[in-house]
Amino acid sequence: MLLAPAAALAPLSTWFYLVNSTVTSPYLDEVFHVRQAQLYCAGNFHDWDPKITTPPGLYLVSYFFSAMSCLKARLGLSPNPTEQECNLCNLGDLRLANLAGMVVLVAFMTGTYKLRNPRAQREGLIMCQHSAVNMILFPPLFFFSALYYTDIWSTLSVIICYREMVHPQQNDSSTVARFITILSSGLISLMFRQTNIFWVAVFPAAVTLVQHVDRGHEAVRVSMQRGVDGFGDSLYSVAKTAWKMQVVYDVPVGKAGYEDYIKCIISITASSVKAASNPQPLSTLLTALAPYLALLAAFAAFILWNGSVVLGDKGNHTATLHLPQMLYLWPFTAFFSLPLLLPTLLALLNPTNKSTTRKRLPRIIPTLLLLTLTLTIVHTNTIIHPFTLADNRHYIFYIFRLLLNPRWVRYAVTPLYLLLAYTCLQALGTTPQSPPNTTFTETSTQEKQPPDPLQDRQKQSVLPDTEHPARTSFTIIWLATSALQLVTAPLVEPRYFILPWLFWRMHLPLHFPPPPAGTSGESSAESPAKDPQMDAGDGGVSSERASTTISQAPRQWRYYDYRLWLETLWLLAVNAGTGYVFLKRGFEWPQEPGVAQRFMW
Repeated sequence: MLLAPAAALAPLSTWFYLVNSTVTSPYLDEVFHVRQAQLYCAGNFHDWDPKITTPPGLYLVSYFFSAMSCLKARLGLSPNPTEQECNLCNLGDLRLANLAGMVVLVAFMTGTYKLRNPRAQREGLIMCQHSAVNMILFPPLFFFSALYYTDIWSTLSVIICYREMVHPQQNDSSTVARFITILSSGLISLMFRQTNIFWVAVFPAAVTLVQHVDRGHEAVRVSMQRGVDGFGDSLYSVAKTAWKMQVVYDVPVGKAGYEDYIKCIISITASSVKAASNPQPLSTLLTALAPYLALLAAFAAFILWNGSVVLGDKGNHTATLHLPQMLYLWPFTAFFSLPLLLPTLLALLNPTNKSTTRKRLPRIIPTLLLLTLTLTIVHTNTIIHPFTLADNRHYIFYIFRLLLNPRWVRYAVTPLYLLLAYTCLQALGTTPQSPPNTTFTETSTQEKQPPDPLQDRQKQSVLPDTEHPARTSFTIIWLATSALQLVTAPLVEPRYFILPWLFWRMHLPLHFPPPPAGTSGESSAESPAKDPQMDAGDGGVSSERASTTISQAPRQWRYYDYRLWLETLWLLAVNAGTGYVFLKRGFEWPQEPGVAQRFMW
């Protein structure tokens, strides 16, 4: 697990050094955050800047680092103690906390892969660590790792909560211990940003709900998903089967059409109502949902007490219905994930592949209805926050100038929104193909018996394991959670899209090496490795184990998902370009002569 943080440290430390040596005074929102953090470091927890909208989690982290350094100096554990060690709240030290948070974040991201798929600890180890490094290179996240903003620790706190949800020990622990762990980690996350509530409470609650109400027999599930008469051939039959058998209609995204998402929602609703009507399943479900319901109750109490979601500057941050935010998500995701999406996009548009064209391209009538809905949303609900066109230091300022003038442009790009949305969703359901030089001995089993994704349910939870395609239930939950976070914000900011992108990206299927000859994917993923001492006695490692260890690395590279290298180069290029513009292409405002203004996300 240390390989990923070590690899991430090189670009992170380089970016930190360049920013800290060039931008030597607080820049933009840093002015408010640094001033507030320095009050906390001085022991003043009462004064609050009315312009700050988020809770004091970041400032408490800085206070903790400062207090620990001061304690170390006073205990004589520092070789040359100085007074400066009791005040680690100068600008450089405050920014350094975010760099440390990023290193911890990449370690936790790697850990989530291992928890969701045991093969990520063996065949896919290097690839999953590479994927985790790429995620912290995500430009809106990477950029603010060298500035004193709340995004890094806010994101880290959400990923910690996610880890608690998927950690297998949580399922085996006592109900009280699980409740306390999830509730406390969720409350800590809310101390960094209020909108984290959707990712630490709503998202895991929805995943838990689907997992608990989907308890039917596998044969019934397969019949429903194959559209057998009376089971899944109509919306009514899906609802009836879900009610009687408590089965969720949940097909892989790559095979799903518009109606499959509707059937999935209907089946979840029917199964949930059936569970609620039975005391025993209801009690079990409420016990599993208890920590998330407690988080939602605590958040509701905070809003009632505070009178608003934000702490300060309430006039400029009023919750407003802003549906186009979900349209902006798709070009945002597609731009930063272009190397990962290109194979999917090319496959969708390949006219020579008849099966792909027939099965994957959306049908005309539903597409026209969606296009009409999109045009209506753009026409009636496009909101331009005063901040959007008031500050030419942000890239979003120039994007919206192009988008709004002339007026017809905002309507002309609506087909692009739909195309990119479909591409991003299809990427969740598309497993990368094996390379052409795959050997017969390692794929003969798969070639002779191709897996049926409809019968693969028992190997997966609602959360994709990064080896198999995502299913419609996960996609619906992700879309709903993203919408809840985004459509209530009148201001369009790239930083608001960090968590929706991150949850999409870390569940994207990667190309794992096939299991070694003579094993199945399930046994390879779930069977514990033999102890070499048992095979070779006290004297050493068995020849079989040594052979496996020697051949493991070549297998990982032979079946490596090389899209990750293209993604790395792409993200580094974007970060280098925006970093250069930020550091070297500053300008001045006439009303503030001599003060460098810098372009940023």
